[in-house]
Amino acid sequence: MYMYNCKSAIRKEVTMLIDLWSLLSFEGKEMKLQTDLEMTRIDTGVDVYEIMEKKPISFAFTHTGNKHIAIEADVDVTLNIPCGRCLEDVKTNISFKASKEVDLNEDSEADDVNDTIFLDGTVFDSEKFVYGEILVNLPMKVLCDENCKGICNRCGTNLNHGSCGCDTTELDPRMAKVLEVFNSFKEV
Repeated sequence: MYMYNCKSAIRKEVTMLIDLWSLLSFEGKEMKLQTDLEMTRIDTGVDVYEIMEKKPISFAFTHTGNKHIAIEADVDVTLNIPCGRCLEDVKTNISFKASKEVDLNEDSEADDVNDTIFLDGTVFDSEKFVYGEILVNLPMKVLCDENCKGICNRCGTNLNHGSCGCDTTELDPRMAKVLEVFNSFKEV
């Protein structure tokens, strides 16, 4: 476990758990540090994305008074996310600043249920915090190119690499019965 008492000092840290107890000694006390991200993938519950590149996470913790701690983090990771049209992997940079204020008072209930995920008393789990913030900052849709042609809905060929030769004629579903009549005459 890591505890660092020097105000405004920046220190490189490799552990995931940070004890915030020392910050509570007086209002305005700060702790700044960097920690490496140990996780190698992000599991969203639906998809799993590999982390291709990651920079050390910079954290700043400040006691704002009454056992409230302001947490700020600079996160910069690159994930391998499939294109939403052709399913080719796309290196997607996710860079953001996260900030949150938590209440370490024992008698208060957490305003946000997510606070209990990355806090255990005064022990802050940086991996769980960053994981949750990455999930919130994931893009809704990733494309390899704005003009991505996608895949053929019949054979699955990536249309960015060439044509597959499938019949791609789209007919109005309301005309399906008319098409059945024409097809029945072709067989005769």
